[in-house]
Amino acid sequence: MVTEPLVIFDLDDTLIDYAQAADRALASFAHQRGLGESGVQFLRDVNAGTLTVHEAWQLIGEHFLLPESADELARSVAATLPDHAVAFEGAVEGLNSLREAGWRTALLSNGSPSVQLTKVRATGMEELFDAVLICDPGGTRKPDPTVFEDIAVRAGGGLRNSWMVGDSLTSDIGGGQAAGLTTLWISHGRILPDHGPQPDHVVSNISAAFQILLKEGPTS
Repeated sequence: MVTEPLVIFDLDDTLIDYAQAADRALASFAHQRGLGESGVQFLRDVNAGTLTVHEAWQLIGEHFLLPESADELARSVAATLPDHAVAFEGAVEGLNSLREAGWRTALLSNGSPSVQLTKVRATGMEELFDAVLICDPGGTRKPDPTVFEDIAVRAGGGLRNSWMVGDSLTSDIGGGQAAGLTTLWISHGRILPDHGPQPDHVVSNISAAFQILLKEGPTS
């Protein structure tokens, strides 16, 4: 059995900048509809406010006299978001560095397989994992420990010497700890609550996570 250390990554807001992808999808929609740069800014301002998704797109539709319903507009933009996926700065380089250092790398994400895999391809990361497992909403998902065991087997080994890196304290950190993994939480500046899962390591971004992994190496 493979003994090289394994690090399992979450996708959205861990390796991929979801907010930037959403912004690019909005800008693309505005340009396709001929709304101009002022239209791009209007869409950004409305979506950054306190309105619900339906309310935001209803306002946008009324403002620009668009023929579709609010729900149709929201769905059309959401459908393009995976193609606009953007990796965080240093994510691709960090994955390459880990693999060159002898780590096995895996991707474990909740969500629609077609949507999540489109994001992976859009960011050029499809060749940087020994295994990929997308947990469909209708099946077993993180934080269930069995999905961590599953991805480890797919990556060619077990969970010994394995890490979990993610931004969700519940799905990534709690699930990883239940499976016996060393956990690394990407906080994005959030304060770690006193209650709930307590990660082994806390960093503010993915670049700092790679630094710890390369320095710490496998757990004993």
